[in-house]
Amino acid sequence: MEDRLTACLLMLGIMFLVGCAGIQGPEGTVHGGSVVIGFIHVEPTEPYVRRHQSDPRVRFFDVIQTQTGEWTRVTFSENPKRFVVRLSPGHYKLVRIQIGEGPFRSEAQVKMSFDVLEENTMFLGVWRLRVDTPKTERMLQWEVFPEVPDWNLLMEMHPELGEKPLAVSLLKPETNHVRLFAVAPSQPRAKYFYRR
Repeated sequence: MEDRLTACLLMLGIMFLVGCAGIQGPEGTVHGGSVVIGFIHVEPTEPYVRRHQSDPRVRFFDVIQTQTGEWTRVTFSENPKRFVVRLSPGHYKLVRIQIGEGPFRSEAQVKMSFDVLEENTMFLGVWRLRVDTPKTERMLQWEVFPEVPDWNLLMEMHPELGEKPLAVSLLKPETNHVRLFAVAPSQPRAKYFYRR
């Protein structure tokens, strides 16, 4: 019995380590690959009425490289206006995004894709995310725009962006409407709209 328990714990530990291997922050420090940049604008669809609820912000999003299955989580410690990460060349799917609102967390399963070309600076567009106010069935509206805001400021902050040619690879589809599920304190804790 103890051998079985030890084997299960060892397997869980290995799965955890493998699952965390692709995590990096919004200012990616991974060497090699192509620089990928994008801008984020998040807003509620209506004013909030719930106590302790602040304006929505992106906490992280997950992408998967479809050829290798490599999973990368891009995390944010503050309210992001942009992200700059390094990804290996290939076709990617954006599969999940988490929105934070004060102590509350909601996630959406997303099906959007983009390409990363070798030896390029990839621009993924401006993501405009509109978050429904708290209710039983919340939605996230997602639009992607090709305009590049504050490019000169971005070049000053990240001079390495000018080393490679700029290529545009907007998320496809450029509009999306997905369901948000609560993953942190939610009332009531009904299975219909609360997920772990």
